[in-house]
Amino acid sequence: MLDPTLEAARCELDLAEAELAVLKQELILQRLVDTGEPTEEARAALARLRDTLAQLSAGGSPDGEIAGEAA
Repeated sequence: MLDPTLEAARCELDLAEAELAVLKQELILQRLVDTGEPTEEARAALARLRDTLAQLSAGGSPDGEIAGEAA
């Protein structure tokens, strides 16, 4: 079992990695939007990514749980 401080740090790291992955995907999709190449599916994916990023940035997980809370 990890020290509570280490566990909190691990959760923060996981959150940061998830946010980075979402941001990278958003940049790729935004590039498609800017060049006029996106499909409707890409636009919908971009909207979902923005929602996910907003949830992650607010301290929640994409499924609605608060980071660090056990289910």
